Amino acid sequence: MDHEVAANTHAIERYLLGEMPTSERDAFEEHYFACAECAGEIRTASALMHDMKAALREFQTAPKSSPPGWLSWLRAPVLVPTFAALVLCVVTGYQNTVVLPDLKAPRSMTSALILDGATRGDVPSVRAGDPLRFKAAVDGVSAPRIYVELDAESGSRVRAGEVAAPPPNQALDVFFPGELAPGRYVFVAREGAGGRELARSAFEVVNR
Repeated sequence: MDHEVAANTHAIERYLLGEMPTSERDAFEEHYFACAECAGEIRTASALMHDMKAALREFQTAPKSSPPGWLSWLRAPVLVPTFAALVLCVVTGYQNTVVLPDLKAPRSMTSALILDGATRGDVPSVRAGDPLRFKAAVDGVSAPRIYVELDAESGSRVRAGEVAAPPPNQALDVFFPGELAPGRYVFVAREGAGGRELARSAFEVVNR
């Protein structure tokens, strides 16, 4: 799935509402893993849905002192689909007024963090909130795609997915959507999930 298909099929809205079949959901998740625009839209829409659900919970737990009247339509069975429709309207409006014009505007690309293979001592650092874009040398790549992962210092995996392999004699340039909390992490590139390691480097996320 590419960005144009995702936009034309309203993939973000259907993904957040759980209306995607499994095969399409898997394809979309693989797409937005490598698409900064879709990743940003998902974060925005998810935040809106979280806030609306919180407001709905507060409304449901509020004491009901007034008798039923014309406000009786404010019931959960009515509010839930109403909020869902509102989220779709907001996301669509955001796409049309902010995201799509921004895609056509000129922009500068944040420099990638160069990973040199070090795993101990002084390691490269990126500021918290900055884009997670990395460059690393990978040797002996034979497959068209590479499995990349970000692991916390404790060993737990925090990001993972497949990306296209770089051309011969060129570094792997990969972007991870979202943000990481301050701390030390390890970037690993493999020949498939659990396969042979092609690169391993530590880096650190630091406060601004």
